[in-house]
Amino acid sequence: MTLTKIKSPLCDMLGITYPIIQAGMGPFNTSKLATAVSDAGGIGTVSVKYLMDPVEATRTIVEHLYYVKDHTNKNFAVNTPIASEKTSPKEVLDNEDAIIKAVLEAKQKDPELKKRLVLYITSGGDPTRHHKMIKDAGLFHFHLAGSAKHAKRVEELGLDGVIASGYEMGGHTHLAGKAIHTFVLVPSVVQTVKIPVIACGGVCDAETFAAALAMGAAGVQMGTRFITTNECDFHENYKKYIVDAGEYSDIVIQSVISPARCLKSAGAYKAIELQEVKAKGEMTEQEKSQILEELLRRAEEEGDTENALVAAGQASSRINSIQTVKEVIESMVDGAGKIIKELQQKIA
Repeated sequence: MTLTKIKSPLCDMLGITYPIIQAGMGPFNTSKLATAVSDAGGIGTVSVKYLMDPVEATRTIVEHLYYVKDHTNKNFAVNTPIASEKTSPKEVLDNEDAIIKAVLEAKQKDPELKKRLVLYITSGGDPTRHHKMIKDAGLFHFHLAGSAKHAKRVEELGLDGVIASGYEMGGHTHLAGKAIHTFVLVPSVVQTVKIPVIACGGVCDAETFAAALAMGAAGVQMGTRFITTNECDFHENYKKYIVDAGEYSDIVIQSVISPARCLKSAGAYKAIELQEVKAKGEMTEQEKSQILEELLRRAEEEGDTENALVAAGQASSRINSIQTVKEVIESMVDGAGKIIKELQQKIA
């Protein structure tokens, strides 16, 4: 374990050693990854595996919660994407309700889950409808925000933290006309709210970790960097595709809840075609969503990185190796500590 310590209210709040959160990555499985991140001193996050089938989704999420509980004695989190009530089909809204209810019921029934499942992260839409039940279940509640205005709303609702997620992020991201990059977003959110702010989007190493702390963030959340680790549940081809990516390798497509960033492939262009077909009225939103979920599954489970969808952030161009989760976290913390000390020497 690194000897470097980073002071942060996030560590005390969540009972962790380092203020580093593994991002939720539904509909992918992150059980092994979440276990490894929590074991290494951060906080791992269980992701929703299925979005469209409530029976399968609720069964699987509870299984994954129990997997992490049984394989680490550390605290961990769970993430559920929530959709907009204005634009999303009823099936998606009903499914997210069922998933959140199943998670909260499992936490209440199991003493270890009640003790160590400490954080619920919601992302996507408005957390108002779910906040009270999450807090009543004894969980801290964080929500992703893409603007200072959105972050202020999160604080006013009474949430415990806000994850300021810049446009660089992988998976679900900003609308093109409302995109704010991490380097602009994080300090704006820090100046707007009093609750802890977690920086997300483009964070992948010591340099970006130190930058997030310099901007006033209490910690960071990472997805793409944690995908490229030995313990990650994803197919090795998926990890290699990220390592091999360079600048301009990413593209934004229209996904289920919002636009989503992935790496360029035939599958990505297929997703763009599907949106055009749907816009012509030749396909329903649910039919499109089911095809996209299958494209994501094929990349994650089968390693078909050419014809399927490889969700990842712009940080892909800066990731050049597959390491253990422990190596990633300790190199970030030690490296950030060194950078901060070197910066202090620059002050005349």
